[in-house]
Amino acid sequence: MRNIYPSHKDRVPLKYARSMLQVAEAQGYNGKELLRSLDLPIDPLAQNADLNALIDGRYYSQIYRRVMWLLQDESFGLGLDQRTPAGSFRMLCLFIIHCETLEQALSRAAEFINFCRTLSNAPNSTTRPVERLGDGTALYRFPENVNLVAASDINAASTTIAHTMAIWRRFCQWLIGKPLDLIAVHLQADAPERAEYFEQLFGCEIRFGCEHNAFLLAEYCLDCPLIHTEESLRKFLRNAPYHLLVSQEDDDSSLLSQMKRIVGSDLSHEFPSVVVMAEQLNMSVRTLRRRLKDLDTTYQRFKDELRQEHATRWLNQPELKVNAVSALLGFDEPSAFHRSFKKWTGMTPGEYRASRQPHINIEKA
Repeated sequence: MRNIYPSHKDRVPLKYARSMLQVAEAQGYNGKELLRSLDLPIDPLAQNADLNALIDGRYYSQIYRRVMWLLQDESFGLGLDQRTPAGSFRMLCLFIIHCETLEQALSRAAEFINFCRTLSNAPNSTTRPVERLGDGTALYRFPENVNLVAASDINAASTTIAHTMAIWRRFCQWLIGKPLDLIAVHLQADAPERAEYFEQLFGCEIRFGCEHNAFLLAEYCLDCPLIHTEESLRKFLRNAPYHLLVSQEDDDSSLLSQMKRIVGSDLSHEFPSVVVMAEQLNMSVRTLRRRLKDLDTTYQRFKDELRQEHATRWLNQPELKVNAVSALLGFDEPSAFHRSFKKWTGMTPGEYRASRQPHINIEKA
């Protein structure tokens, strides 16, 4: 499924771009030369630059990818004392993308991380990554021994760890196609003078001075099926990392979020026409088409991708027959659903379901 986050939220503070350039400069590269080679219309290293000014996330991604390529380090510029070789995140994604549930993906990710540590003679994490607590909640513990460069700056270290955890949360949300319902975030660091930033970052209670860095989450999240394929993963990785570093999916006021609310969760009825949609949004059809174009999409593509999003979610529910999913999506004929789904994913609905749940036989068209 193509990532369709709104472009007006694909923005990051200029200071993030400067930080990435400083990571490269600390390794002996010339930041000014690096910028010139990218030919970007911004200069994060300018002496009078407004570090809080928002820049296009694509500019940040270009800087990130160049620095990552130079340093052969894929740790998102977070200053880990162990380099993460370029390609590691892609291999991790491929390692977990065929898991059936989020719990399986989290456990397998921990296994992958431990294996990578053995290659660099780093100690393995012996912590059990996922634990169901029996009260409707579960604990996901992050790997141990995450040491940071300049860890003597405890505030910087705790902020870096929190950012790493926020990135992982957004990745999990992408995997399951829905929010990860956090009850609390556990941090090993002591509480800073101002904890508001951490609360804003996660939108839940923050508990400092804990035994592990961990998520306390609703247990049902562990049973959520992964909705993506290698094809949608490829598209996701092509646009990394800014949609992992910036919390766009939480913006309920975005145009596409408003459109989804207008359509609702029942797709069995006819979609509103573009005229009706524009009226609901209090704008002209011309304005709606222009704003969708700014988001690199169209009204038809929005409808197709919303159907695909619901289709993949419902196909991960084995109790639903393929024909039932077709009806839920508003297709008059199952054959039309089969054709559309194959156009979206390169697979028939039965093939997709079999790829996610191998024990289920492929249903004939």
